[in-house]
Amino acid sequence: MNIEMLQMSEVLGTRHRELRELLTISEHIQELADSSDWVEAVAQQSRRRALMDLFFAEECAPSESELVGEVISAILAIDQKVADVLYEQRSAMLTDANQTRQNARNLGSYLSHSMS
Repeated sequence: MNIEMLQMSEVLGTRHRELRELLTISEHIQELADSSDWVEAVAQQSRRRALMDLFFAEECAPSESELVGEVISAILAIDQKVADVLYEQRSAMLTDANQTRQNARNLGSYLSHSMS
């Protein structure tokens, strides 16, 4: 089984359903990040972490290790995209904050010169 089969299959065992849920939550976290819903993204990350703890509390069977590795790689790639979005938004916010401070200084300078 591969990730595409995991995502499309209607009949899955418990472990495969849990694995698919981890991937689905990760994809949802990326959607939330893309829409700047960081509160819900953090909540979903906490939920995913709890589900990961449960999933990995049980040893992976050799027959599922390849699929688990693929899903982990996919989750890590999604997490990198989320981190990139966070970094871009943080940079934009810092730029906006710097511009706002500069505008306030300019206004203060203008007012002090116009009042003289």
